[in-house]
Amino acid sequence: QTTSSALKGAIQLGITHTVGSLSTKPERDVLMQDFYVVESIFFPSEGSNLTPAHHYNDFRFKTYAPVAFRYFRELFGIRPDDYLYSLCNEPLIELSNSGASGSLFYVSSDDEFIIKTVQHKEAEFLQKLLPGYYMNLNQNPRTLLPKFYGLYCVQAGGKNIRIVVMNNLLPRSVKMHLKYDLKGSTYKRRASQKEREKVFPTYKDLDFMQDIPDGLFLDSDMYNALCKTLQRDCLVLQSFKIMDYSLLVAIHNIDLAQREHAMADGTSQTDTRRPAAQKALYSTAMESIQGEARRGGTIETDDQMGGIPARNAKGERLLLYIGIIDVLQSYRFVKKLEHSWKALVHDGDTVSVHRPSFYAERFQRFMCNTAFKKIPCK
Repeated sequence: QTTSSALKGAIQLGITHTVGSLSTKPERDVLMQDFYVVESIFFPSEGSNLTPAHHYNDFRFKTYAPVAFRYFRELFGIRPDDYLYSLCNEPLIELSNSGASGSLFYVSSDDEFIIKTVQHKEAEFLQKLLPGYYMNLNQNPRTLLPKFYGLYCVQAGGKNIRIVVMNNLLPRSVKMHLKYDLKGSTYKRRASQKEREKVFPTYKDLDFMQDIPDGLFLDSDMYNALCKTLQRDCLVLQSFKIMDYSLLVAIHNIDLAQREHAMADGTSQTDTRRPAAQKALYSTAMESIQGEARRGGTIETDDQMGGIPARNAKGERLLLYIGIIDVLQSYRFVKKLEHSWKALVHDGDTVSVHRPSFYAERFQRFMCNTAFKKIPCK
């Protein structure tokens, strides 16, 4: 418990310092060497002429590629003061339902950002990706790939804790009725018993095919925008030799929510606050696949809260919150080994670990044929 609050405190002190000191440096173009810079600052508990005193043990805070990440934040319309305010003004909230990776997740109190602890290998891999990621975002800020806003490391008591700041895919103000982690693979892709017992389980491909055999229906413009975005994103991941990523799909059922409200109305006052619009540009699912919303298009209405409108086979109105996750698990030697071993034992094509181009094609095929469908024209 203490470590968690100390970690949260150290993160906030570190980010405050690094963003503050960066704002004194003039704006300039990102240069190749900016991707490899690591800045390090020591925070003794008694304070120093650069850092404030604090209640935690001494720690060191490292910021990776500060100028490059400043550029990414700018690209997504995040002003430095908003970034600081979101992350450092109020305590971070720890999310209990951490992923299978064993990472810790924190969300900023305004729901804007997720902070995730990453392994050394993943942080290293993200650093390697940065120049390519930069190139990709310049051509294409509309993407379902994770939006990385900062990479940091807290060193304390002989431990290195690396964290990455990303966009939050699932606003807490919207109740998600179902959540799936989809890879387009069927081999062992069913949620475990332990997962099913959670309050908000994450189901997998086989569960999806069982629960939603007809898929999720989108109108044709939306379907085309989604599939086109997935196609471009998969091409980028493939070019980085990345695999084993998933599409996280969370579903808010509008009609079900209204029925739940009606039931609850008799008993208690439900919370009717509207969620604040997310500040970061392209951070909602809707904007990720089609940016017209910000350009005065008519698509995004207030009641959609950034979700992508869809229907299920029953015709119920849904909002989908989606994004590609787990892109830092690179296709390393381990994966190659794992695949050749599984391929001997099982039919190779259904195994989720596969060469990147095959993985990308299967992933897209599953998303655009099985998971998402075009609403048939009346």
